[in-house]
Amino acid sequence: MGKSGAGKTSMRLLIFSNYTANDTRRLGATIDVEHSTVQFMGDLNLNIWDCGGQHKYLDNYLNEQKENIFGNVEVLIYVFDLETTNKDSEYVLYDECLHSLATYSREAKVYCLVHKMDKIPDAEQKEHTVEQYRRALAKRSDLFKPEVFGTSIWDYTLYHAWSQIVYKLVPNMATIERHLSSFRQLSEACEVVLFERATFLVVCSVGAREQAGAAAAALNKYMSVSQSIKTYRYTCGQMQLPFQNIEMRNKRYSLFIEPFTKSTYILVVTTDPDVEPAVTKANINAARQHFARLAD
Repeated sequence: MGKSGAGKTSMRLLIFSNYTANDTRRLGATIDVEHSTVQFMGDLNLNIWDCGGQHKYLDNYLNEQKENIFGNVEVLIYVFDLETTNKDSEYVLYDECLHSLATYSREAKVYCLVHKMDKIPDAEQKEHTVEQYRRALAKRSDLFKPEVFGTSIWDYTLYHAWSQIVYKLVPNMATIERHLSSFRQLSEACEVVLFERATFLVVCSVGAREQAGAAAAALNKYMSVSQSIKTYRYTCGQMQLPFQNIEMRNKRYSLFIEPFTKSTYILVVTTDPDVEPAVTKANINAARQHFARLAD
C-alpha cells in the first residue's frame, strides 16, 4: 500500500520477477489491485496484493472494499515516497490503513519502507531521515509496531528489507537456523548463508560474530551478494547461458555458492587453509538430502 508513484510495483517486480532497476523505468501506473502468487521456500505461497495508489482507488479500498482489502492480512507493507511534497496527507492515509487493519486483521505485521533513498547522497543524512520516519510512525498506533527500512531499487537495501519481511513468514525458521549452524561447525566454515532460489533473498545466515555490529555488517554484505548474484544470473539469461554455481578462492578465503535444495542456494565461506575446497563441496553435497527433508 502507498500513494501512486511510490515505487510499489517496481520493487515487487525487481524482487519476484527478475526485473532490473532499469527495466522498471517503462512501467505505468498500477490499475486497481494487481494480484500475484509466488512460491517461496518450496511450498510457502505468498499472495501479494499490489494496490494502485491513485486517489480513486485509495478511496475505494478504505470505503467500499475495506473488508476485502484488509481482511485476512498477514503482512502490510506500506511504502512512503521520499519525494512526496505532502507528508501530512501520506501520514493520514497510513493512519486510515492501520485503522482498517485493526478492524479486520489485528494480528498482522506492519512494515514501512521509506523508498527512493538513493535521492539522498549522504549516508548520515539517510540514517537521520529513516530515524525521523521511525519516530513519527511509532507514535501513530498503539496496536501495531511497524518496522521501518530505508530502501532503493538501485542498491542492496531493498533486498535487506524484503529478506527481513519474508524471514518472519517462514514457519520452521528456527529449525533451519539450528541445523544450518550445526552444518557450519561440522564443515569448519566461518560463514554459511541460505538464499531462496527464485528471488535470491537471504533466508538465514550463521557465523561467528565477535564484534558489536558485526551481525548487521555481515547482513549488509550478504544483501550485496544477493543483488550481485541476481544481476549476474540475469546477464546469464540474456546470453542464454545457465547459471549454475560460483567458486572464488584467494589467500584469505574460499567461497562457494551452490544449488542446495529445490528451493535454496547455499553460500559457504572458509578461511582455514587446511580445509580443502573438495572437502567443502563434499560436505555441501552430503547435507543436501538432510535439508531437503527439513523443507518438506
